[in-house]
Amino acid sequence: MSLIERNKPSLSRALGRVNIIGVAVALVISSVVLLVYEAVSLRGALADNARLQAAMVAENMSAPLIFRDSEVASEVLAHLGKLPYIESVAVFDAKGGRFARFVQRGLSEFEQNEGTEAAAQTQVRLSFKDVIVAAPVVQGGVRVGTVVLVATTDGMKAEFTRYACFLFLASACALWIASFVMSRTRARVIEAERQLEYFALTDPLTDLPNRRAFYDELAGCLRPAAGVSPQVTLVLIDLDDFKKINDTLGHGAGDELLRAVAHTLRGTVQQRDVVSRIGGDEFAVLATSDTDRIQSRRTAEKIVRSLGRSFELEGTMVPVTVSVGFSRYPDDAGDIASLVSSADIALYAAKGGGKNLAVEFRPKMTSEAQRRASLERDLREAVERDGLDIAYQPQFDCRTGRLVGVEALARWDHPSQGAISPAEFVQIAESSDLILSLGRWILNRACQDAVRWNHDAATSVSVSVNVSARQLRHQTFGADVLATLQETSLRPELLELELTESLLMENVTVAAEVMRTLRARGVRLSIDDFGTGYSSLSYLQTFPLNQLKIDRSFVKALPYSGQPIVTAIISMAHSFGLTVVAEGVEYPAQLAWLCDGGCDFVQGYLTGRPMTFTALIKALEEEREHFLAAERTESAGPVS
Repeated sequence: MSLIERNKPSLSRALGRVNIIGVAVALVISSVVLLVYEAVSLRGALADNARLQAAMVAENMSAPLIFRDSEVASEVLAHLGKLPYIESVAVFDAKGGRFARFVQRGLSEFEQNEGTEAAAQTQVRLSFKDVIVAAPVVQGGVRVGTVVLVATTDGMKAEFTRYACFLFLASACALWIASFVMSRTRARVIEAERQLEYFALTDPLTDLPNRRAFYDELAGCLRPAAGVSPQVTLVLIDLDDFKKINDTLGHGAGDELLRAVAHTLRGTVQQRDVVSRIGGDEFAVLATSDTDRIQSRRTAEKIVRSLGRSFELEGTMVPVTVSVGFSRYPDDAGDIASLVSSADIALYAAKGGGKNLAVEFRPKMTSEAQRRASLERDLREAVERDGLDIAYQPQFDCRTGRLVGVEALARWDHPSQGAISPAEFVQIAESSDLILSLGRWILNRACQDAVRWNHDAATSVSVSVNVSARQLRHQTFGADVLATLQETSLRPELLELELTESLLMENVTVAAEVMRTLRARGVRLSIDDFGTGYSSLSYLQTFPLNQLKIDRSFVKALPYSGQPIVTAIISMAHSFGLTVVAEGVEYPAQLAWLCDGGCDFVQGYLTGRPMTFTALIKALEEEREHFLAAERTESAGPVS
């Protein structure tokens, strides 16, 4: 049973029952009010008729009373027998003695004698007892007697009973109609609630449970059953380079891939396992069938194999890889937050390990993640407070031996941990938005320093700054570079931006536009680590480049192997009008071969290690003195 089926709407049913009860109570109250009103109205009408008849009898009783003619009085009263509601009529003289009386047949002795002057004084508006009224007999302004009339309420009871039956039937019919209407309305509300519940718990693109449903399901899976602690494997899956697919093939292809991944995941894991989409390109699997770590590892590796293939997206076969991290409950965590954190740490390790990889959580990963988080906080503070430094590695002209440029390399001396490797803190910055502020800081500092060392230099020395993918994708990157040049007053041709091949190919359109803007303003552009990425001749024509930088992996093998590759790179670069820099030069034989092979510039530990700004200024002064001395020697000529 799915999560949505277990959470079918019950609120509408409860509200429906409450509404029906409310309608029933309202009908009962209104019916009681109407019945009371009807009873009062019927009794009032009967009392009015009785008073009218009593008054008419009183008008005809003055003469019989005066002359004490009881026979005439009895004849007058006898005519009232034609009125069915009159039960008895009694005439009393002025002294209260009964003068004449008429009673219907079949009355009991109590009913025959209940019509008295005292009984007529009591008026009741709501009662089913007989109505007793009195009318004075007046002659010449003098009261000579009293007529007391007793009206039976049998007719009133019959009318009230008919009214009550009608009211009951009407209320029952109204209640049925209300129930029918409410049931139809409730059915529509329940269906709407089902739809809302579906959209609240389901990812509409893949039809998988979403993040909220995933956490609800995870909480249910971790709940002990019959005192037995469950064993659950949480697998997190992240599509590698998903943004590249969106950028190159469009979001339609990206959506198609997400649907295909969801379908593949359903078919890969066990039927009872739960597959969810919890983020843009991130999926999660709750493997409740795995009883030990070996089975969990097999499940994760099976997911990598099933998704690590080519998918047909809008008629194009696109290779896809995934990074997978997993953790187990209760082996790796004791609650939901720890389980998710452990799996996420393992996923991070998988992405950092080369992608297309399944990594299981290990306890030491927590300390590593804590170190990364701590370093990220400290690095952010160091950038904000100017707590980093830059080392400059010189680049030399192969023909003249002159220092013509330097590469800016960030350095961080941590207050408590000492020197932190750039490979570590730059990677930390790359994984967050910190790389943007770090990149701006390096660019600004490098430009400021370049202005200072070029102020009195005989020859210009450029500075190279590495650019990350996130920097290049940022919409203000080009404007930030130009603004920095303007603020520092550095000539644009003395700034060189180094970009990697893979960075350029992530978003060709954006990269080309930004590079053309900067190139038009005089900024130089270089490809770093050439030969390790796409190495496509087409992008050498697409992008306005100035220089290629041969990766150290090719230089390392020289001069004993790898010559054809390096020769081809140099020849190709020159054919495109580009200069070539070889990095990682560490031995004299490598330097000699590169100079003979036509390389333009070299960089490495042999020619110059990364140095501080002060050391660079000193090196520039020494170089100037050296070349001035050489020039004086040449101008002096040979000694005779």
